[in-house]
Amino acid sequence: MLKRSIGIGVLCFAGHAYSADIIVNTTEDTKKDDKECSLREAIEYVNLGLPEEGHLGCGGKGSSSIITLEKKTTYKLDSQIKIAAALTLKTVYDNSFSNDLKPGLNNAIIKMIGKDNIFYIDDAKKGLVQVNISEVNLQGCGQSVCATQGGLIFNNEYLVLDHVKLTDGIATQGGAIYNVGVPTEPESILRSLVEIKYSLIENNKADEGAIIYSQVPQFRISNSVFRENETNLANAANIYSSADLDSTLLAAFPYMSYKIANSTFYKNKGWVINVRDGIGLNNLTVIGNTSGIKFNAPAQKAYLANSIIMGNPYPITQDENCSFANTDKTYSQNNIVASSCTTGDSLYPNDVWTGQQLIAGDTLDGKCKTLSEDPNSLLCPYFQSEKDFLGYFRPRILMSYKKLAESLIVNKGKFQVASASKVMGCERIDQRDNARDDDNDLCDRGAVEIVVPSTTGLVGEDLLIGQTAQISVVDHLSDSDLVPKEECEAILGKKPAGEAWQAGCLQVVQTQTPSKGKLTINEDGTLIYTPQGDWHGADIFKIRLVTSSTRFNKTQPYMEVNVNVVQAPQNTMESKSVNTSGGSVGFFSLFGILGLVGLRRYKK
Repeated sequence: MLKRSIGIGVLCFAGHAYSADIIVNTTEDTKKDDKECSLREAIEYVNLGLPEEGHLGCGGKGSSSIITLEKKTTYKLDSQIKIAAALTLKTVYDNSFSNDLKPGLNNAIIKMIGKDNIFYIDDAKKGLVQVNISEVNLQGCGQSVCATQGGLIFNNEYLVLDHVKLTDGIATQGGAIYNVGVPTEPESILRSLVEIKYSLIENNKADEGAIIYSQVPQFRISNSVFRENETNLANAANIYSSADLDSTLLAAFPYMSYKIANSTFYKNKGWVINVRDGIGLNNLTVIGNTSGIKFNAPAQKAYLANSIIMGNPYPITQDENCSFANTDKTYSQNNIVASSCTTGDSLYPNDVWTGQQLIAGDTLDGKCKTLSEDPNSLLCPYFQSEKDFLGYFRPRILMSYKKLAESLIVNKGKFQVASASKVMGCERIDQRDNARDDDNDLCDRGAVEIVVPSTTGLVGEDLLIGQTAQISVVDHLSDSDLVPKEECEAILGKKPAGEAWQAGCLQVVQTQTPSKGKLTINEDGTLIYTPQGDWHGADIFKIRLVTSSTRFNKTQPYMEVNVNVVQAPQNTMESKSVNTSGGSVGFFSLFGILGLVGLRRYKK
């Protein structure tokens, strides 16, 4: 069991936890009158209306409906927990000492060890109660069928998921979530609703709706990733609506559409989404699924806009990207698609891509090849850094582009035309929360908005005499690649002193010291610094690098990075490395902090 002192420690050190919160201080699924508060007991206490006397070790006078869990701790459940009141369930942790503790990386885990779903959310009353789950992972039973409806969650209220991971849910309908989506009373306009944002939904299975099964499309989804989910029936989809919304709920379309935006779908089995009237899809990246999107919106109240729908399946052996019912009238605007998705609307038609070189990698996941290794593929493989909760497919800016307008992805977003209300502009932000252009005139297709490097960063390393330094500048390249050395003469002319260009058209500019070493660079962004002699002290300089995006700036086709290398005898300094966001240890790290500035977007 998790001892009570651990729960108190969370309360003391987490700046956003307060005494009114209900602290779960055991990982076991207990229900008895003791001093420990289990997750089941905490939720039951909220369901009872927060009585002042508390409930089985949980709560008391002044308690709120906020239930807190400890980071990276697993809480086991033997059976389903019913939620019948408004509450917030979240992980608490102290992030005041580190900027690397991004939401989603420290989630508590709720694991079903029995054969059931985790939450059954329904107060059996008129109206909706709001249930918020934030920074929590839900892990299903992983058995043949965890529950008939909702392998992880059955929802008949207003459910909000934020930085949540849903995995291993298995059901007949709704592998991860079953959403009722229809009013319980005929005269009511309130319907159960699911909102998902900044979340990861993976490895869930169902006959219908491995991600969500909703009786009608009552969901809003943004800034999320859906991968390796599996829907078995051919006439269903991973996000599946079994029936249409009624006409009263469609009257305000497209401004009140149930939208899926700024999200990535890959490696899912079965159709990704079945689009009915009332659903809007905007700035999606849909790649490498066995099938893409099914459209059946005869009332002309649905749209697909500013998205990438290609490579379904991948490797590209056939075209299963889009399927249309005979009566479908979905607006399809300004996407880059495979031919089965058609050119769409005449006002802002789709670009139909018929190529084969889509992913610059050996698989859908992993390391992206350099522009020399693969000069033609449109996207890097799906990549997720250790510092981020979600990954993405990065569009590549190819050297074959003579101007940025030749890209089929970058700067192809459309603005809203006043005289054409049915033209859908880009979302304000992308999947990573990067702002798209305010006027929506230069935004990018797909879930990711390309950020172009232009400002000065700092890298460095401390060396012992006789060592060489390997320093990565990859983090400073943002979403760009170093240009191959063969391209440098066309961009900058011949290099002075007759030297040969290196990758990125590397130029070294000494700033505070004379040169004390030799510098080389690989196209993957690794600097190799070799000291010349057994000097003791610092070599301080900056480098200029030309990237696939900065090369379009005719005035300054490069970005700059400050470099600090400190060398010392073995008995006077301990070797330490700084990767990308600081300088060398000690005094120079201060400059690293002061030298960091936000990336500025450059697009022309």
